[in-house]
Amino acid sequence: MSDDAEWVTVHDTAITNTNPDSMVHVTINTVPICSNMTNKQFAETIMRARDAGLTLIKDRIAAVAQWDANEQARAKTYFGRADDEIRSTLAARLPRLLAAMQELVPEKIVRWDDASNRNLTCSVVPDNGQNRAGVCKPDSEKRVIAIYSAFCTDSNGELWHGAKVKTLIHECTHFTDTFNSDDIMYGNTESGMHAFALGNRDKAIRNADSIAGYIATFDKTVAR
Repeated sequence: MSDDAEWVTVHDTAITNTNPDSMVHVTINTVPICSNMTNKQFAETIMRARDAGLTLIKDRIAAVAQWDANEQARAKTYFGRADDEIRSTLAARLPRLLAAMQELVPEKIVRWDDASNRNLTCSVVPDNGQNRAGVCKPDSEKRVIAIYSAFCTDSNGELWHGAKVKTLIHECTHFTDTFNSDDIMYGNTESGMHAFALGNRDKAIRNADSIAGYIATFDKTVAR
């Protein structure tokens, strides 16, 4: 076997015995999670994206603690205001988002039609070529994110447009113990989210793309 071969643990013992009916039957799905990479490459990519997301969230936690003019301007861009409610919400929920992101591992990122996703209590919509990912709010504690084909071809961390880093952050804001956000308005640009925020000052702090944009939309590459 070459060093590049993929190994998957299918059972944690290798002991021969004579016990009747002790055979363990294992079904192995060999279809790659993303068609443009091996599952080993996918796992490595997910961890790079997750770690980049952790750094971005930590930066915002520190900035909210300072709450200087630049950070207030950033909040106004994505939430339409920078009042005490916005600051207190970010101060309370960003650390929860950080903890949720830290719990993400490659095994928690599954295809929308994977058996792990079918075991959740929600039905995720089929792949239409445009959707990136989805979560089941009632199963927030499981930290499972279902992905679609577009997620696989997005950049890893080019923050001025669609990126895996931003998608992971977006989905984790949906978890009920982080921001419990909703998809009120989609948008991947600062100008689009700012326009939404100006007309929806009460809704923006509950909108997943507004929160993800506040954390991770700017002219920078954080993961390759």
